[in-house]
Amino acid sequence: MAKLFINLVFFQTTKELSFKLSEIQDGLCPTFLVWLSHSACSFILACILILSSRRGLFPMHKSNLIVPAIAVILGFAYFYFQAAQPSDPVEGFHIQEFARLPIVDRGRVKPMDTFARVSLMVMNDGFQTFKPDISKEYEKDKRQPAVRWLLDVMTSRFSDNHIAEKHKVFRIENDQLLGLLALQPRPGLRYSIEEFAPQIGELEKAGKAADQKENSKKDAFDKSVLQLAHHLQSYMEIASLQTPLVIPAGKGEDWKPFMQAALESRNANQADPNAGMNPTVSKFGEMLLSYLKNEPLNFNKALAEYRELITKELPEQSEISGFEVFFNHFAPFYHCIVVYLFVFLISCFAWVTAPATLNKTAFWLCILTLLVHTWALGSRMHIQGRPPVTNLYSSAIFIGWGCVLGCLMLEGIYKNGIGNIVGSVTGSLTLLIAQHLSAEGDTLEMMQAVLDTNFWLATHVTCVTLGYTATFVAGFLGIIYVVMGIVTTTLTPERDKSLTQMIYGVVCFAMLFSFVGTVLGGIWADQSWGRFWGWDPKENGALLIVIWNAIILHARWGGMAKNRGVALLAIAGNMVTGWSWFGTNQLGVGLHAYGFNDQLAWGLTAFWLSQLGLIGVGLIPRQYWLSSRMVSKTSSIPAKLQPKQA
Repeated sequence: MAKLFINLVFFQTTKELSFKLSEIQDGLCPTFLVWLSHSACSFILACILILSSRRGLFPMHKSNLIVPAIAVILGFAYFYFQAAQPSDPVEGFHIQEFARLPIVDRGRVKPMDTFARVSLMVMNDGFQTFKPDISKEYEKDKRQPAVRWLLDVMTSRFSDNHIAEKHKVFRIENDQLLGLLALQPRPGLRYSIEEFAPQIGELEKAGKAADQKENSKKDAFDKSVLQLAHHLQSYMEIASLQTPLVIPAGKGEDWKPFMQAALESRNANQADPNAGMNPTVSKFGEMLLSYLKNEPLNFNKALAEYRELITKELPEQSEISGFEVFFNHFAPFYHCIVVYLFVFLISCFAWVTAPATLNKTAFWLCILTLLVHTWALGSRMHIQGRPPVTNLYSSAIFIGWGCVLGCLMLEGIYKNGIGNIVGSVTGSLTLLIAQHLSAEGDTLEMMQAVLDTNFWLATHVTCVTLGYTATFVAGFLGIIYVVMGIVTTTLTPERDKSLTQMIYGVVCFAMLFSFVGTVLGGIWADQSWGRFWGWDPKENGALLIVIWNAIILHARWGGMAKNRGVALLAIAGNMVTGWSWFGTNQLGVGLHAYGFNDQLAWGLTAFWLSQLGLIGVGLIPRQYWLSSRMVSKTSSIPAKLQPKQA
């Protein structure tokens, strides 16, 4: 049972009627997801009841159009309402307007909102909001936006109640570190500075000891200590107003942090009283002071005047910063994951009942989601001013986009529902990978030096990434081949042939893009470093994809691999592509030695093992496949008694 109360969802998890007040917790799952899941289940059940009945509410030819139309309308409404921006209260602090202010951090102009979200997310391991324990300082005791936390930290040095130090935003998982800080494990493992402040000295000693060790000798405790120390350092830099850079640069000058700009402005005013204070410094200081004194009207007035000054000096940056705040709040890739999974469920039900209608529904709903995915990809390009692929995060969302686009094209040609399933699975999985990668920091960060050229990003990197995309699509089609053959009776000889044709065609595209992209990379390397090939791990990974796709094609042409063999080789292509995509970055050597992550290494290993397992299952003799047994039984029935094909 779920109950909505003060915008929270409470769940009854046991049959017992008695409970303790401390056992009630508001779920981290947003309310709309709960109601979306209810609506999704209701929609699917309604479709099954309507379409399975011989006396449905609509004739079949009408329901073929009505159900997809309803699904698309619901999907559009879902995206539309998620894109709606929160409004500031008339008499309260205009927090959302403050979030749109442009600043500079790590060499990039970004809104205050992005800086706050990334800083908070890195500290508390994934969450871009926080829940204060002190309700009297807030309008409601509910989760607050990251920019509210940022304002608390910026004013913490001048605050009497030190509210920022009470926010539980530091995630500490290591048991040994918890013991060092005299903390007890609790749900969420998030703690405030106030709770472990008496043990800061012990943390500094442990940090110095861990910092002196070689990387290979650092254990989990050492890494946790250094990570917490880094988070505390970032917190102190914000609290001391040393970061971010909030005061716009003059001609030929760099942006400055508020404290530095305030001191320089004061010194200049003392040297020349007629010079006056820098207006941007003055207005920003008024904002912080008004927030500290809990004076919303003065805060909003200073904010409006400061924003007017910034917009006049930096109109383009102000416009892009405002759009980025909208993009951050919308979180389109997250919502695309939700709808892609919904498409997958509809596609699965299509194998049970009403395949024509449900496949069409999944197809058009997937097109709608792809349009949002495309818009989001283009929005990142607009904000960053770069081609679509600039780092590992952007490669994940681009590969997902390419997979869905390719699968929808296959579905449009073959109309067998397989394109819907593979497209929704690859789209959701790649965006989930991107969600994981986003926890490392700003996804629109400054370019890696090795990639800092728009022409080669738009040609070499895009072609190679499309090669990854096509190889993954072929591999997942191979997985569908094995699963359909082993555990279902749907892999008929006709579908076996069409599925093999799909794999073969996609491998041809993968070969083309991988080869062209690798050659373009060699030309780029020759122009940049004077050599066409340097046996860099990333170069070798791209070459492996070309070689593997060539092996699949030649095995097919030479008759060495039949339908099942092509499918299994395509699954092995997933392993090769996974190595080229993530594995080479984990080596820590070469020009492409960026994006190292311990969790990615473990995830890649698990992915390889899963693909090896699928290949092993696919090697089971065909007579033990469920689909082969059904074909054998059907072939033993006299032709007159066999059911007619629909």
